Amino acid sequence: MENLFEKWRTKIPRYDEEFRNTVFIPLSQKFGAEGSKKINLGKSFSNNYELYIYAFFLGLYANELIPIKKGSEKANFSYPILSWGSKTNISTRKDFTKLQEHIFIALIAKTDVDLIALDKGEVTEENIIKQLMHTMESYTNGGLTLLKEKLEDNPGFLLNPTAYLDLIVKTR
Repeated sequence: MENLFEKWRTKIPRYDEEFRNTVFIPLSQKFGAEGSKKINLGKSFSNNYELYIYAFFLGLYANELIPIKKGSEKANFSYPILSWGSKTNISTRKDFTKLQEHIFIALIAKTDVDLIALDKGEVTEENIIKQLMHTMESYTNGGLTLLKEKLEDNPGFLLNPTAYLDLIVKTR
């Protein structure tokens, strides 16, 4: 039997469709862009999942736990967590397994799950994973909301080379 972490990694997280045009398209490249291709396209992130990861940590550090509104159309990039950072070609990219572990640990710490009840068989692994995904999507939604607001308030804030770091530091 797989462990909880391995099962969680097979999931494909979602985000509110409203962020596709306002955050994802301007800042990241669908299907990836490396090096000069990324720069020529004016993108900050090589892949959509990299932006998703950043938004998760931005929401987490800012304590912006904002569930996706009921009835909102949800989008995903059809890429399970376990594939994030996978190396399909020769590059300097490192595997994202450690980063996935850190996200998982943060989710366990921030989600009210009863691991004793899981061990006793009183709740299912699928139920726990569903709760973890809800927390992940909610922190990511919070981070995407902060990014969208920042872009609306100051479209040029990304011209500063430390803009993304500054945004996380200011939210702590």
